[in-house]
Amino acid sequence: MEIELKNLKGTCDFLPNEQIVRNKIMAVLRNNFEKYGYLPVETPILNSYDLLAYKYEEGAEILSEIYTLKDQGKRKLGLRYDLTVPFCKVIGLNKDLTLPFRRYEIGKVFRDGPVKLGRAREFYQCDIDVVGIDGRLIEVEQMLMVKNVFDELNIPVEIKWNNRKVMSGLLKLANISESLISNIIGLIDRLEKISYKELLEEFEKLEIKEEKVQEILQLFSYDLPTYVSKFQNAEIEVLKEGIQECVELQNLINQLGLENVCIFSPRLARGLSIYTGTVFEFFDKQKRIASSLGGGGRYNKIITEFMDNGQQYPAVGLCFGLEPIYVILSNQQQIAPVDVFIVPMGTEVECLTLASTLRANGVRVLVEMKNKKVKKSFEYANKTGIKYVIVVGSNEIESQTFALKNMFTGEQISVSLSEMLNILKN
Repeated sequence: MEIELKNLKGTCDFLPNEQIVRNKIMAVLRNNFEKYGYLPVETPILNSYDLLAYKYEEGAEILSEIYTLKDQGKRKLGLRYDLTVPFCKVIGLNKDLTLPFRRYEIGKVFRDGPVKLGRAREFYQCDIDVVGIDGRLIEVEQMLMVKNVFDELNIPVEIKWNNRKVMSGLLKLANISESLISNIIGLIDRLEKISYKELLEEFEKLEIKEEKVQEILQLFSYDLPTYVSKFQNAEIEVLKEGIQECVELQNLINQLGLENVCIFSPRLARGLSIYTGTVFEFFDKQKRIASSLGGGGRYNKIITEFMDNGQQYPAVGLCFGLEPIYVILSNQQQIAPVDVFIVPMGTEVECLTLASTLRANGVRVLVEMKNKKVKKSFEYANKTGIKYVIVVGSNEIESQTFALKNMFTGEQISVSLSEMLNILKN
């Protein structure tokens, strides 16, 4: 039986030069998560389907994207589609956790959805969440983290943000029935992705005519100062609350000097109905990729309902999308697999000792072990993107002076061990 060797649609192998870039992204994320006091957690990929479907109504889009299977006991299971629901489960199972609790997790998730640039079916999510803190201060701190991460990755971003309470309140103002609000918010969130004709067709399915659609679109077209002047004294309580939260968040954004990065966007909803207040997404300012690079928001109800003990568990979190970030960075930079390639000339054991010294000082070292000639070793370094090569014979071992060759420029200099360490570590 012949097997066709291929990857399933929406999955991918990453070779070393690609995985090095991905590892760098995850290292930057992990480092920043820990700087902000988030603690590592790992959750199972395999879950009860009922857990994954919790809080979603039959027919919800996300349910159609869950990979399902059955175990030998005929129980219905599913592969996790995000890291938020498993995090809620962790809180529910560990009632003695000290709150507020900040966690991060970097792990694979699976969605049987459409495949496009920056969106796969098996992919990593890189999440932070905090449970036990309400208010705008934690929300703006997470936005600040987003900026810091992308500054370090050298990707200028724009953070678009909104508030689900404002969206719900505006639809109530338009006399939309409670049963349709969630669906319409989902449509508004898709405005930039579908045509006006397609939008009208979707509203028609909800028995909403074009005249009403125009009224709704107008309500979702103002800037924040206009919402404040028009609706801050509205009789609809959820609308007033949402506008007040927006004002508080905008004030913090201004005080932190983030006003050119964090932009109020009245039609942003983040799709999923679990969100209860602030929502945000971040995008590449240079538009090298159309999809968002991640997003997040406040979800105060889901853990509260998981716990069901009469207490409130406010929560807010965000997710960085490794795949779209990788698409950008893979096109703009190559990262060397090692720092220096050592070529022994009858000095194999001494070179292993030298390599150990360099590695102990944080240098990534590869030692040639196939008795290649010097020319072939240089060719290998060029092909694999290694910047520095040293050829080590008995003279180099005795004098402890090494000819360090820069393969990118062709320049070769004589250095001591300490001088070589300074060059390789910078």
